[in-house]
Amino acid sequence: MKLPAIKGVIGDWIFYQTVITFEKVAELIDNNHSIREYPTLNDVLQRDLSNRAKKIKDYLLREQTRFFNSAIIGIYGENPNWYTFDFSPASIPEMSLTADILDSIGILEFHGGETLFSIDGQHRIEGIKQAIRENPEQFRFDELPVIIIAHNDSMEGKIRTRRLFSEINTKAVRVSGLDDLITNEDNPSNINARKIYTEFLPFEKDRFIALSRSTNIDVSSPKFTTILNLKDVNNILYSSHYTHADFRPSDEIIESLYQKTFNFWTSAFQNIQPYNSVFILKNTEVSNHRNLDGGNMLFRPIGINILAQSFSLWSHVNDSDLFWDAFNNIDPNLSGIYWKDIIWDNAKHTIKKIQVKLLREYSKYLLGLQCDLPYVRREYNKMKGVERENDFIDLPVSPNS
Repeated sequence: MKLPAIKGVIGDWIFYQTVITFEKVAELIDNNHSIREYPTLNDVLQRDLSNRAKKIKDYLLREQTRFFNSAIIGIYGENPNWYTFDFSPASIPEMSLTADILDSIGILEFHGGETLFSIDGQHRIEGIKQAIRENPEQFRFDELPVIIIAHNDSMEGKIRTRRLFSEINTKAVRVSGLDDLITNEDNPSNINARKIYTEFLPFEKDRFIALSRSTNIDVSSPKFTTILNLKDVNNILYSSHYTHADFRPSDEIIESLYQKTFNFWTSAFQNIQPYNSVFILKNTEVSNHRNLDGGNMLFRPIGINILAQSFSLWSHVNDSDLFWDAFNNIDPNLSGIYWKDIIWDNAKHTIKKIQVKLLREYSKYLLGLQCDLPYVRREYNKMKGVERENDFIDLPVSPNS
């Protein structure tokens, strides 16, 4: 096998960037070779290999616009030959090729005694193998970009390669949630967060929505919330309608989900008085509803999520048009009877961490929906700092009971 390649250096690693056909990937790259100290440690990493690889196989078989980033392949045993090109000055007259350029471009020649194994990219490679078995003709022209590095299969060599694997997966800079939201074209929650930010007139884009890398919003910010919080709301609204976030659905599905987002925010701004005053009537500012003493929870990301979750929970069992009256019965004041010590720390003037299940069941209780009442009572008292059942205090009376 002869592969066109570019030779490069990063730190103390010499590597070769090339492409290998899917057929050769399936034939030559070993996914079972372990660089771990003991087989059982490798088993942990291998345990979900087949299941996750199936999703990649499905992606390959489904998507015409499929693409992968480079897998990292270790090689040991025999060493391939490296041949550079000998360009005469007249062969490319319009260019002046320096020695370092000429030394970096060449051909890797494999003899057959080399062992190739995956260092980073096991799931991609296993997905390719599964896809090739299912429909080899579909992938006749597909090639996987790979980076090939030399590996010594001694104890010292395995330590060195394990360190590389760790650095790739823990020390390299990952794509942030905001970057993913901005660039993702598969997950409807991302796609429709961008769309509602861009097209929903009451938000006025940059005036009310912060393009920050966190879902949190500073108490003094004039912004209503962040675009990542808009994505969280979409996740909540879509949870019972669409669960596949790793491949793009049809445009019709994306649009139908967007209508859920649009209708939710439209109804919220029509039916919740503080929202109406800020976004429709424009006679108050966001700052009038958020302060160091807490203010209105509906101007905090957690309160917006509670609103979306409450709407979703209600819509499962009741007419969604009746939701707004029920929700408006619940006092949104963070330091009030329903939320103090539950999501609001009155002493520290901060939002508290709360279990997702408790937030869901407590919201059901306040809405008058069927809930796990013993669980709510027990966890409510824990949030209040009461551990002994004999000392339990009563839940606040549901305004919708």
